[in-house]
Amino acid sequence: MICLLISISAFSQRKKLEADAKGYLYCECIRLEYNAFDNNSNAAYNADFSGSYFVQMTNLSMQAMDSLYLYYKTNISNYRGIPQESSSKIIANMACYSCWKLCEAKDTRKYIKRVIKTTNK
Repeated sequence: MICLLISISAFSQRKKLEADAKGYLYCECIRLEYNAFDNNSNAAYNADFSGSYFVQMTNLSMQAMDSLYLYYKTNISNYRGIPQESSSKIIANMACYSCWKLCEAKDTRKYIKRVIKTTNK
């Protein structure tokens, strides 16, 4: 019975860490994608302190967050959307869509599981 409770607790903790890792990846992706189009230090996306939540209020290791940041940098180009509507605006983008595609991808879910398994023991 005790082994079962310990297993359930460990599974629950791992799922929470995976959810936090996905949240961190979303947060960084959206911030970095918008900065790629309009690097305005006064913009609302640069005043969003959601990223500090993951540092201060979760059990994600800094190694896990660094790994997720590098995963974003390496893989976002595979998921980046291009606006289909004709627009005269040079900053037209699909930042949120691109981040959604990246964060919900099967490969990303696998990567997050691997990162949590190896960095948050």
